[in-house]
Amino acid sequence: MASIKKFEDFVSEMDRAEEIEATVAAKGTPDVKDEEETEEEAEEVQGLDEGGEANLGTDDGAKEVVKPVSEMLKECYEALKSEAKVWEEDAHDEHTVETYMAENAALVAGLAASALKEMKADMETEAYEACLNKMSEAFSKKINEVKEMKDAVDAEDVE
Repeated sequence: MASIKKFEDFVSEMDRAEEIEATVAAKGTPDVKDEEETEEEAEEVQGLDEGGEANLGTDDGAKEVVKPVSEMLKECYEALKSEAKVWEEDAHDEHTVETYMAENAALVAGLAASALKEMKADMETEAYEACLNKMSEAFSKKINEVKEMKDAVDAEDVE
């Protein structure tokens, strides 16, 4: 059953509505900043220190060191070795280090091809395919060099 509000309750709720409306209106009013405050905020957002040099997101003024991709990949492949061991030890018979490495090679190839496609979106199909062929040849060449070095080491062991 619906109850009828007393006049005092109705009036007190109306007073509350006005209070809420005033709060919302105050929050919607923009803060006015002077030119100096605006410039300081812009420098902070852009990561510039007082000398006008870029501060790459560090608070202490030291510049962020960006690692080369080759170094990051070495770290990834250290993690990859332990992950491959876990893969090999799971319950699936087809999960071996060899299959893991083959899947990883396919992943790396896919990432490289995607990166190329994104960087050279306006590249003609023939040029894109030629670049992919060059990447494939470079990968195969390196794999063959590693195999030859292993064969040479194995031959030395026999002598």
